[in-house]
Order: sequence, then C-alpha cells, then structure tokens
Amino acid sequence: MSSDNPIRIVVIGARSVRQGTGPFIASGLALAGAEIAGVVGTSQQSADQAVASLQRDRGIETVGYTDLGKALDQVAPDAVAICSPWRFHAQQLEQVANAGCHCLVEKPLAWPATHAEMEQLIAAFTSRKLLLEQVAQWPATLPAFARLHDGLPQEIDRFTMRLSPISIGEDMITDSAPHFISLLQALAGPGDCVEVDIEQADQQLTLRCRYQHQAGSINATLLLETCRQRPRPAWYQVNTLRADRSVQLPEYTQSLVHNGRSVVLDDPLHRVTAQFIADLKAGRPTADRALLSAHSNLLQLAAAWR
Repeated sequence: MSSDNPIRIVVIGARSVRQGTGPFIASGLALAGAEIAGVVGTSQQSADQAVASLQRDRGIETVGYTDLGKALDQVAPDAVAICSPWRFHAQQLEQVANAGCHCLVEKPLAWPATHAEMEQLIAAFTSRKLLLEQVAQWPATLPAFARLHDGLPQEIDRFTMRLSPISIGEDMITDSAPHFISLLQALAGPGDCVEVDIEQADQQLTLRCRYQHQAGSINATLLLETCRQRPRPAWYQVNTLRADRSVQLPEYTQSLVHNGRSVVLDDPLHRVTAQFIADLKAGRPTADRALLSAHSNLLQLAAAWR
C-alpha cells in the first residue's frame, strides 16, 4: 500500500447512540492520517446526523450512505471500520471481504458464531491477503498501568476486571467479556477459560473462571454492573495491583489512578486506530490464530450462561 496517499476508510456506525465507539474510531483513524471517505447509517437521518456530528465535533468532512454495498461501490475504500451493533458484524464482514477491503471491527468480531463459522469469516480476509483486526483498547492501557505500579508482576495468579455495560442479562457477557479476554491474552498469551461460573443478581453479573495458559493459570473474575451514564466506572487488578480509569469531562481525557497516584492515559482507541493504520502500511498479515483464540474464549464463557 502506497504511503504517499491517505488510506481511505468507510465507517459503519459513526454515531454513538448507546455505547457505540464509532465517532471515537473515526476520529482516531483521521488523526492517524486516514481519510474518512464515507459513513454508513441505518437510515438517511442517522447517516446525515453522523456526517453533521463528525464535522461539528471533530472537523471531519465526509459523505453519508444508508447502504454498505453502495458505499463500497461508490467510494472504493481501502478499508472499512465496523462499529455497528455486533449482531450485524458477520454479514458486514462478508461484504467487506468480498469488496477486497481491509477491516477494523469492534468487539466481538461476530456473534453468535460457531468456531467453524468464525474460521470461515477470517479466512475470507486471509485468503485475499487482507488485514482484519479487532478493536481491543484495554491492552493499550497496560503501559500506563506499568508506570502506575512501577512494572507488571513477573508471575500473575489473579486478575479481576470491573466494567459497566448498559446491557442486561446474557448480552452483558457479549458486550464486555471481549475486553476481559483481551487483557488476559495480553498478560499471559493464548489460553482457555475453564471452570467457568456465572452469578447474576438484579443488574449485576459476576463471572469467574480459571484462565489456563502455557505457563500456568490465572484465577480470573469479571464484575459487571449495568450503568447507563457516561463515563462508566471501570477498573482492573493484576494480583494486588489495581488501577481505576478516571475520565475528565468535557474533554474526555483519561488517566489510571490508585492510592492518590495518577498516570495520564493516551486515548486507548486512538492507540488502536494508529496501530491499525501502521499495520496496514507495513503490510502485516491478519493474526488469525489470536482472533480465533479470542472467539473460542468467548464461546467458553457464554456456554456457562446457557
């Protein structure tokens, strides 16, 4: 891919109606040097609103579409960012791969999907030498976590994460567990979630498992409590070391804090989008094994609910 011309990207779901990250992804891609060549909404009204808000709030000039196929035909983008609800991802991924476009997709990659179906979706990209990456912003906070605590533990036997989705019931797992999985994989490498146990009470859900990896295992806990108001509480703890996310409004600047200490956090989504652009320019291949492993972990966790 030529480094002289900006990478042209279409963003699906560029509004943030519920807990969507579309505007933040679009902004991060633009800051990384990409051209937001189009946005796709579910209606003309939503597409127009996305165009207007991107121009007003982020200085991004673009064009709105209501049909992904039409956007792919008319814009002929290099890549697509899928920020729509996860129920639509599988069909959209197929369209994007068939159009020969690289793709950055919000978590989960596709759901519900069997392991075999996920293999097929990923193969649609790898067989065409297209880059497919999943948005995983929490691992991008680990350098700040290490600064906050003067390093990461050499051996990890416990991990806890607290998140605040707006969903209730099983969707809480689908919405939040990919973050939990991404940090476990970043800390210990690929593994399996075994001995999974789930407790639910009112709008709270506690998920416990043993994350079994090549070097040992981690007793892992995901604490979920429904919260509709932004910024939503979030923290994680590695062994005895905890870091709470602090968000300062209205700028939405972020930091990790613990016991009076604070470390400024570079916008994790912007780190993800910058990495995607860098990987595209470098011609890096899709990390298909990592994507499949993350999906297998999600299947393992969701099976305990069912």
